[in-house]
Amino acid sequence: MLANPRTSHGPFESERLLIARTTRPASVRILCMRPPKEREAEFREVLADYERRTDIPRELRPMLTIPKPYTFLTADEVSAFIADRDAQVRGAPESERFRGVSDYFTLADVYFNQNGRLAPTALSSCGGGLCGESQWRVFEKLDSGKWQELRWGLCLAIAEDRSLKARLIARPRGT
Repeated sequence: MLANPRTSHGPFESERLLIARTTRPASVRILCMRPPKEREAEFREVLADYERRTDIPRELRPMLTIPKPYTFLTADEVSAFIADRDAQVRGAPESERFRGVSDYFTLADVYFNQNGRLAPTALSSCGGGLCGESQWRVFEKLDSGKWQELRWGLCLAIAEDRSLKARLIARPRGT
């Protein structure tokens, strides 16, 4: 998910990633996803796990294997990033600390069906203010032990601040 992340303004092109250290539920609820008919029972199991654990944050460990260097941000550092972006809107220069990074990312926890082979999770990006995106993705564990992304019509929420107009879109991805 973090190899080629997307933001509300397009592909993420910064050379390093800033990632919130603590998981947080996606801004669009998992219930907006629609699994294929033959996978509905498995998805109900995932929903039960989601309902049990959605409000329990987890702290991430620096064990990600992704192509870009990354830094985990504490809650205070996330607030500093947002304050830096808000200050830029008012004409302040970009701080050195966040120079060259357009967005920070937040991961939702991963939720599982009973056999642990179906695993939705969400990735959110935020560029400060009302600029952000949140998307659900579903992965399935193959017999080989590798995870493969399923191409379900997944939910995507975008918040943008363009010309002082804000909008929130929640719709299946790919439509």
